[in-house]
Amino acid sequence: MAGLNCRVTVALLGVLLLGAARLSRGGETYEIALPHGSNITVLIKPGVPTLPANVCSIISKKWVTSLSIKAGETAVFSFSCRDPENHFVIEIQKNIDCMSGPCPFGKVHLQPSTSVLPTLNRTFIWDVKANKNIGLELQFSLPRLRQIRPGESCPDGVTHSISSRIGATMVRIGTFCSNGTVSRIKMQEGVKMALDLPWFLNRNVSGFSITNRSSIKRLCIIESVFEGEGSATLMSANYPDGFPEDELMTWQFIIPAHLRASVSFLHFSVSNCVKKEERVEYCIPSSTTNREVFKLQDKQPGNIAGNFNLSLQGCDQDVQNPGILRLQFQVLVQHPQDESNKTYVVDLSNERAMSLTIEQRPSKLSRKFVPGCFVCLDSRTCSTNLTLTAGSKHNISFLCDDLTRLWINAQKTISCLDHRYCHRKSYSLQVPWYIFQLPVQLHDFSWKLLVPKDSISLALVPAQKLQQHTHERVCNTSFSYLVASAVPGQDLSFGSFCSGGSIEQIQVKQNVSVTLRTFAPSFQQEASRQSLAVSFIPHFKEEGVFTVTLDTKSKVYLRTPNWDRGLPSLTSVSWNISVPQDQVACLTFLKERTGLVCQTGRAFMIIQEQWAHTEEIFSLEEEVLPKPSFRYHSFWVNISNCSPMSRKQLDLLFWVSLTPRTMVGKRRSTRAQL
Repeated sequence: MAGLNCRVTVALLGVLLLGAARLSRGGETYEIALPHGSNITVLIKPGVPTLPANVCSIISKKWVTSLSIKAGETAVFSFSCRDPENHFVIEIQKNIDCMSGPCPFGKVHLQPSTSVLPTLNRTFIWDVKANKNIGLELQFSLPRLRQIRPGESCPDGVTHSISSRIGATMVRIGTFCSNGTVSRIKMQEGVKMALDLPWFLNRNVSGFSITNRSSIKRLCIIESVFEGEGSATLMSANYPDGFPEDELMTWQFIIPAHLRASVSFLHFSVSNCVKKEERVEYCIPSSTTNREVFKLQDKQPGNIAGNFNLSLQGCDQDVQNPGILRLQFQVLVQHPQDESNKTYVVDLSNERAMSLTIEQRPSKLSRKFVPGCFVCLDSRTCSTNLTLTAGSKHNISFLCDDLTRLWINAQKTISCLDHRYCHRKSYSLQVPWYIFQLPVQLHDFSWKLLVPKDSISLALVPAQKLQQHTHERVCNTSFSYLVASAVPGQDLSFGSFCSGGSIEQIQVKQNVSVTLRTFAPSFQQEASRQSLAVSFIPHFKEEGVFTVTLDTKSKVYLRTPNWDRGLPSLTSVSWNISVPQDQVACLTFLKERTGLVCQTGRAFMIIQEQWAHTEEIFSLEEEVLPKPSFRYHSFWVNISNCSPMSRKQLDLLFWVSLTPRTMVGKRRSTRAQL
């Protein structure tokens, strides 16, 4: 009874507290304490438009219409009205001096935390001062930024206003919303960043970081990343006002290899130059001239393949009549209109121990003339096959009448050099996205997985359970995995596997090669639903262990590794077969005898039910293999080979099917009655 009263009391208290919180909306007391040396200033001031002071005031030591809190100070205050967000705004400015001491690079935090601030429209300002030769880079996390004209508003109320310095003059780089393409902005000599957050948004992260860069030797560099079709509208600094005199501003565009970009100037004006000439310059790696210079009045490039830079260069202006240099332009990214003369970018700069080869498929010789089929690097060097290596970005194109005559073979090595670092680590074996962008079908993608000897083993775990390819149950999917030993001198293939089976995991003792082999162009859609993860696990002695969870719908066919050549000498493999509680498994072997004759060692098979821990041991050299038998619990099958005397090798095929326990019980009862 006491427990019941306690629960009732807690529930009533919760209701009362909730009601009190809602009723005390206007009288809530806030405390803001700014640490010494934090260089943070908080200012609460009337919003725009300003309402009469008697409508709402700040109650601190006295009733005021604004409140300033500096570093080292603590302020306790409240508001005289219930809706202060309609009357006041709060500005939090942090000054960062990178000229007299080290700069705090990395993720930028909201300080003080939004949890201690009153629910007003907030503006966080970071004013970073740096040496003229120091570059500063703002990196924005997803979603990236979208530039808007000054005076425009963002749908969610979150606005980024970014400025830079030229001496004592502030230059407005731009105003940005979320959900765009701008990922990075590089400046030098300092940066001022203002983040506006609406009062109703519960956000506690800035969404950007600051990193140190060498001098960029220009006003700024804006990076814009496209991941698919779309457009971006961008503006010169200070737009729609004039671009700073004799300055240089660059935009970097990252474009997927299968798309094309076109540039169009929406609005622009030019200044009156007395020295130099205003111009825009394109740096297009796929172009034969690389750099192309245009006037603002010229028609701008279209159908650009690959990444490119666009730079705006100002001039020395006439003092009496300077004019205004300004530019608003759009970059449109879409699928190419013209299928010929396409360039593809294969970015392997972030890859390690990887190579990608585009080569001709094997074909029958023909007496008829067959046009050449070439792969070109940088549109200059062409050959019938091309190997791209890791650590670089490659621009390729094709001179070929039929791209189905080519295919791609790729290799990647994943190494574990220190077992203390690798233990329990996991990697996803997936085909990189840039391969899918190429117009040539992937044939093989191989991962070579290397581990220290006798200290680490490997576990392969598929997203969907696998089926082993056998003559009795053929894989008819668009791709499969070939798993084989990568130990030098060891000839051991664990088999070919495809999705749609009962194998949950394949554990291998040491180095292994996993090859994704495709059989149809449709493999890309199927591969997106299937992935393979590899993890490093404690070392074990058997060459391989297969974990099998039986399916009630069909038989599961399993066979020993190296089926065509026989299990290697002195090799041991196991199958861990799980049987559902309401089912009984029937274990059947294809052959009655192996015909094996051992020169050294013994070949044997152990069947062990995991529940009873009882073992059945069979000599594979002398005894007849067991007849079909029921297994009422999960069980192990272990097969160990000897060193055979003759050419006859050990190869075993067996299958397992499930029957409901009730059906097996009825059969036994019927036999007993007979």
